[in-house]
Amino acid sequence: MKTIQFTLYVIATLAMLICSSCEDFIAVDIPQSQLTSPIVFESTATADAAMADVYAQIREQGMVNGTFYGLSNLMGNYSDEMEYYGSSIEIKQFTNHSIVPSNSSILALWNATYSQIYASNLILEGLENSTKIADEDKNHLKGEALFLRAFLHFYLVNLFGEVPYVSSTDYILNKTIPKSSQQQLWEHITTELQQAEVLLSEHYPTTERIRANKSVANAMLARVYLYKEDWTNAALKASALIENPKYVWVTNPALEFLKESTATIWALHPGYPGVNTKDARFFVFSSGPPSKPELSPAFVASFESGDLRKNLWVRTISNSVGTWYCPYKYKKTLGTTTSQEYTILFRLAEQYLIRAEARAHLGDIAGAQSDLNKIRNRAGLANTTADTPESLLEAVAMERRSELFTEQGHRWFDLKRTNTAEAVLRPIKSGWENTQVLLPIPQAELLLNKQLLPQNPGY
Repeated sequence: MKTIQFTLYVIATLAMLICSSCEDFIAVDIPQSQLTSPIVFESTATADAAMADVYAQIREQGMVNGTFYGLSNLMGNYSDEMEYYGSSIEIKQFTNHSIVPSNSSILALWNATYSQIYASNLILEGLENSTKIADEDKNHLKGEALFLRAFLHFYLVNLFGEVPYVSSTDYILNKTIPKSSQQQLWEHITTELQQAEVLLSEHYPTTERIRANKSVANAMLARVYLYKEDWTNAALKASALIENPKYVWVTNPALEFLKESTATIWALHPGYPGVNTKDARFFVFSSGPPSKPELSPAFVASFESGDLRKNLWVRTISNSVGTWYCPYKYKKTLGTTTSQEYTILFRLAEQYLIRAEARAHLGDIAGAQSDLNKIRNRAGLANTTADTPESLLEAVAMERRSELFTEQGHRWFDLKRTNTAEAVLRPIKSGWENTQVLLPIPQAELLLNKQLLPQNPGY
């Protein structure tokens, strides 16, 4: 009982640290609290509690949380997936491509992400100084912290370009830390994911797939290699996941987003038993016109005839006024006796699409076709007719659009990394400018740290 009480105390203390307000989350000072005492890292149980709280913060705020202020919504509106006719001026700025550096959603993303990076660094430093935690446990926890630090920096570099790579809790250093080049950032991200993959075990820390193991680091590396256009390593890493017997393809798309899905590599626990995803609570609506963002009619029309994903993952709402569409991958808007849906961050379908794209670039026509057909056949579609590298890459882009919509900004990042944002968005976004492939660095951060200057072009 004493151990349980102490563990809960540590969780509460860490939560207070991460959630406490400060002027600049890059410049977090270390408070004189029990959290920074070596006692937190004198047992696996308390160190594990600290790590679990970082995952909870990632679920609650920042890049991949499924609310109004996560990337699934913000970048869904920024790309061609969604439209918004509600009253929030800040979300309208994403939809209309009129974002200003004072947009509070931009600042919230920045602050939450660097706060979570800071917490990861705190755990890494505590583990480094600990003599009480067994090496096996210490290695896995260190691997998780390195993975999360790389995972979070991945989103920062993709959204903002040159940003600080923060690997310390030294507030004197962090409050004036300069930006790293994008090349340096990608090198840091890749190296730390490689280190995490070595340190992490094959087993998940819990009975559910809600924290990082070796396969989660592997999946992230496959994505990173794809973005870096390292086609050989992208295909190799994706193959490792696809061939791993722990992950089993789900043949029925209606089951893909359930908690028990065998194709899930990493998901976020909703926090409490019986609670379901923030994604469903935010995205799903039952009457129109909606005050929430809706799927663009043009996006919905882009599905091929007979595509089961349109039938199962898109909800249509009609009345005498009009017709609207909402994302319906996650359906449970209320609590259930036991949780039925978790927010999925990595799943097998993405790995097949990564490998298909990599194989197309490598000239493996048959292999790329096979991977695409795996996705298409599950959706009730015939085999692809694409038979050249160019046509296969176009087919992959279409399948990624249909498969990964409203999942943590995939569509926007695909447009950005393939240099197709201009062609796709200029005809439909009156405010589009080529400089908008990057978001502005928050104005409040520029005022606090002059090393972040200059502002990104166009802002």
